[in-house]
Amino acid sequence: MALENNQSATISPVASGSSIIDDTVSKYLPYLKEIQKKLLILLSVVLISGIFGFFYYQKILMIAMNIFNLKGITIVLSSPYQFIDLAINTGIATGVIIAFPLFIYYVMGFLKPALARNEFTLLSRLIPFTTILFILGFIFGGWVMQFVINLYSKTAIDFNITNIWDISKFFSQTIIMGVCLGILFEIPIFITVLIKLRIVKKQTIASNRRIIYAILVVLAALLPPGDVISLAILTSVPILLFEIGLLLNKSI
Repeated sequence: MALENNQSATISPVASGSSIIDDTVSKYLPYLKEIQKKLLILLSVVLISGIFGFFYYQKILMIAMNIFNLKGITIVLSSPYQFIDLAINTGIATGVIIAFPLFIYYVMGFLKPALARNEFTLLSRLIPFTTILFILGFIFGGWVMQFVINLYSKTAIDFNITNIWDISKFFSQTIIMGVCLGILFEIPIFITVLIKLRIVKKQTIASNRRIIYAILVVLAALLPPGDVISLAILTSVPILLFEIGLLLNKSI
């Protein structure tokens, strides 16, 4: 009889632990299914728009080349298979860009239950500004590439030197530049969210200004094309945006 009581006492915690796990799974299973459903929709949008970008990559790249106005520059293919790489990269970029607003919408829906009403209202109001700043950053990144291209290609032409550029490297650097600048242009939004939601105090951010400046310089140095002129431009603009972010939250 005592043996049976000991066995039941030993088994009971295991059964209890199993019950807790089952309860946890049943509690969060609907949320996991909802996340899975949204991820499938998001991936479907990326796939469909990516296929569109894959098949129409030539028109997309021609538009980009006309925007950059590559006079005096010879664009070459270093491999016969680069057309496939260009189509794939263009498709991926197209899919990600088109699916980005849907991704933001899903993130907001996911965060809504965990936020207070005023916090959710703040984030909702910032979404249009987030999109606008990302687009402006992407355009600015393209402008920096255009500026550097015109500067160095003109110098090369003056010295009677032929400009020969690899098309894959050129477009990959342009996309990287645009996306990274689009993210860096979100600095005022990041600062506003951190301060308004009381995650970090404004005084703490301002007092670490030198560290943030150093980080921005390092990030700018990692971006293409990597020359001194573009480094100066890519450093000064994010620093200016950082100060604007602090200025917009001066009342906090």
